[in-house]
Amino acid sequence: MKKFTAILVMTAILCSFTACEHDTADEASVTSVAEVSEETTEEITETESETENELSKEISADGSCEEAIQTFLDCVNNRDVEGMIKISSPDKYIDVMNFVMELSGESMEERINYMTEASSETVRLSEIISEQALSDVFFEFVYGYYRECQLISDYIEENGKENIDLEKCKELVDVAESFPEPYFNIKDMCEFYCMLEYEDEDGDTYTEEQMFTMFYIDGEGWKIDMSVTDYVMESKQTSIKADARTMLKASNAVFAELDDMGVKLPEKCIICSDSSKNYNVSEEFLSDFEENLERFFNIYKEFDYIIVIDGGCCVYTACTDSEIPKYIGTYPDNKLYSADGDPVTMDGKYTLNEIYQLCIDEIQK
Repeated sequence: MKKFTAILVMTAILCSFTACEHDTADEASVTSVAEVSEETTEEITETESETENELSKEISADGSCEEAIQTFLDCVNNRDVEGMIKISSPDKYIDVMNFVMELSGESMEERINYMTEASSETVRLSEIISEQALSDVFFEFVYGYYRECQLISDYIEENGKENIDLEKCKELVDVAESFPEPYFNIKDMCEFYCMLEYEDEDGDTYTEEQMFTMFYIDGEGWKIDMSVTDYVMESKQTSIKADARTMLKASNAVFAELDDMGVKLPEKCIICSDSSKNYNVSEEFLSDFEENLERFFNIYKEFDYIIVIDGGCCVYTACTDSEIPKYIGTYPDNKLYSADGDPVTMDGKYTLNEIYQLCIDEIQK
């Protein structure tokens, strides 16, 4: 098991230390981001550990996102649990999280050591492939999660640790009608697609892509928020599926207009963003088609795409954001084109090139 598995474990820990059954996404969707009060919550403990103090120096407000990611990976390599928590969490909630974990009968460190295997494999940041600022909906998702943290922090401070147990914490979140705002404002939130390099004890290396969702807090620097990563990925996949559907409908609208204009339409063809892969498409028809497609779907050039025409209409599309090829959308959803008219359900993951080759094989039958 890769040592980087600790990141996934940390995700589970950070997302479940409060009431697991409470849907923070739903809460975030109905709660607006208010101005944060000038008063901030007090630390539950008066001093931090020496490890945290050292990490505070390394992870400063002036540090870059690259430095934050590599510092996090260094913590993973060293099984430095406190370090991982430090760079994954707003400073004022770390003690709250540790306390709630202790109520469950084990520490953060014990949980991670139990769930991950020791490994001689190390991981480092090779490069940041791309970055993209996230919209307000993702800000709200994160704020929704940390509103729960603030609620528990306030509750502990008001009642004292000795009067609180785990069930009380869960009940507090379950029955709350409103949640206080976190002590911080998120300045920026971005997703970073990174290439990570792994090296085993024999010196053999390989690379894999990994997405990090990060947000910036003044005075604390960049934080790696794993709780929103699945939400981001699901959103991206849903979005690209919708784009494939829109592209199919727009293509059929174009065909209807060109038919009304008396343009000769191909019975069967494939139109691609890479024109060298077009099949049975004349330059004249391609020019008419693309000119009109822009009217119905003006962002189509932002995608790498495959448009399959069969029987004089568009029957299949596949597309991906050219900057984020990891997510591929098809319409019909999760299907492959079949010349017999009955799309085939995908039996695994396909690249856009693989989908194209299958489409060519089918249409030439």
